Amino acid sequence: MANKDELIELIELVVDDVYGELDVPSVAGRDQWRATVVRTAADLRAMVLRHPWIAPELSQVGLVHIGPNALRTASGLLARFEAAGFPQDETERALGTLMAYVVGIATSEAAYLSLIARSGRTEQEWVAEVRPAFDEAARTHPPLREASSARQDARPRQIRDADFAYGLERVLDGLAARLGA
Repeated sequence: MANKDELIELIELVVDDVYGELDVPSVAGRDQWRATVVRTAADLRAMVLRHPWIAPELSQVGLVHIGPNALRTASGLLARFEAAGFPQDETERALGTLMAYVVGIATSEAAYLSLIARSGRTEQEWVAEVRPAFDEAARTHPPLREASSARQDARPRQIRDADFAYGLERVLDGLAARLGA
């Protein structure tokens, strides 16, 4: 039986192996940083959703991923922020902000999808089953109900993808504002 330290080391090796799935694009020019960061962020989210068990490992405060694949990913993203022109003292903060958003959203999404998987239903079926209860609960909150109703014909996956993209773009808008600072 492995002790706690050996178990943590094994988890780190497996996490790093999963990081190996990511293809970090080569450094692009100053005007291409955003597109490459968006692609890497989307790939990271997809990685977490393919391996939902990894989400808690990525979101544990204090757990440092120092395997070669995790370091390659972090180094590649730092290079994107440097190429964009972020001040040296902000590149790690920009990376941290990006990772907090992507890992946070993907962790929440993985938990949601795991809940649905345990129900034995598809996401579409689960949402359709929950909708009447939500509509009733939101009856006294018209703006919330209207916002939900406006998206009721969209497929749940499309909503999740659009919400992720919207949030990522707003995070990158905020970071891009620092380029002129």
